[in-house]
Amino acid sequence: MRKNISPQEDKKYILLLILFFTEFARGAFFFTFLPLFSVENLGLGVTAAGFAVSAHYLCETLCKPFAGSQYDRRGRTVLPVGMLISVLSLLAIRIHPSPFVMVAAAGMFGLGVSPLWPGVISEVAPVNIPGRSSKIGLVFSIWLAGTGGGLVGINFLINLGYGVSFNIIISILIMALLVSAIFCYKSDRSTLPQETHFFAGITETLRHFSQNPAVTNLLLPGMFLQTLAAGLLLPILPIFARTKLGLNHDQYGLLLLAGGAATIIFLIPMGKIADRIKLKLVLSAGFLLTATAMGLLSLAGNRSNALYLVILLGISYAAVLPAWNSLLARAIPPERQATGWGVFATIEGMGVAIGPAIGGLAGRWLGIESTILITTTLLLCMSLFYIIYPVEKLFFKNSC
Repeated sequence: MRKNISPQEDKKYILLLILFFTEFARGAFFFTFLPLFSVENLGLGVTAAGFAVSAHYLCETLCKPFAGSQYDRRGRTVLPVGMLISVLSLLAIRIHPSPFVMVAAAGMFGLGVSPLWPGVISEVAPVNIPGRSSKIGLVFSIWLAGTGGGLVGINFLINLGYGVSFNIIISILIMALLVSAIFCYKSDRSTLPQETHFFAGITETLRHFSQNPAVTNLLLPGMFLQTLAAGLLLPILPIFARTKLGLNHDQYGLLLLAGGAATIIFLIPMGKIADRIKLKLVLSAGFLLTATAMGLLSLAGNRSNALYLVILLGISYAAVLPAWNSLLARAIPPERQATGWGVFATIEGMGVAIGPAIGGLAGRWLGIESTILITTTLLLCMSLFYIIYPVEKLFFKNSC
């Protein structure tokens, strides 16, 4: 028998549905469809697609604090507007797929989806509820399932033709628009005091963070180093899989699929564990497990060993994500949750933006194995830091 669920809870599940549709369309379009479409259908080369992908994620990253601020002020009503911008952006590329339009429209697409993540996580996993880590695990599971499903699923649809598959991607995004228009047309958020200027919410949130030692001493360096460590690996992992493990493209894709599946399966259970024991223990164990798996991966002599280690990486990533985001939530002011998540997402995005450039240089000058060793060392240092540093004490002393 179905448990009684309030209309407010129903709308939170609707937000997860919007997140799934949007991430499915984005994963399909930017990670798989656009590079192939640019080269094989338009004859533009992969450079145009690369600039479009960068424009999309850079614009989304930079706009998240402002989008989160508007979500705090206006509530869910910003989502249909953002979804409409996203649909129009894809339609512009569909109608006139020139390099300039692709890059500009991809950036507008990033603007359109920028309120989604701060809004979803602030409502589905608000900072002031018990069991927050498991809720965060649920949000990340939907996000990863959507992105991974789009990335993999569109490969089967491309066989129907680029025009048909492009239309399917647009249709999925239109579904997200329709759902958001039907269920999010009216805000249920508390009304904040009228602010004197557009940047007031962001300014107030940044002031709040700057006065909290837990943020300045712990969270800001931690979130940047985590995403930097991941970014270091982005340009070298495909080369490592090809040259050191002897994997072809399909086998490498299956390896990534196995790691992603392990993450999705274990996110919610790991979130429940993080709700029951100290966060510092979960974070330290998660980073230690990640560093161990990464270090052993550089020594993996065959595909079977690589598969087991990638699954272990997925499990350790599932342990870190809910615990880390639950730690972030302790520093976010309850009245400005979407703004706070937007600011944190932007800082994390900077690590992802810088990491690949450093990783590419390190891979060229130091070698692939040395780059993996640098990442492993960073993760080990973070594991030691969280087990030694009085994380809980600092947060309880400066709780929001």
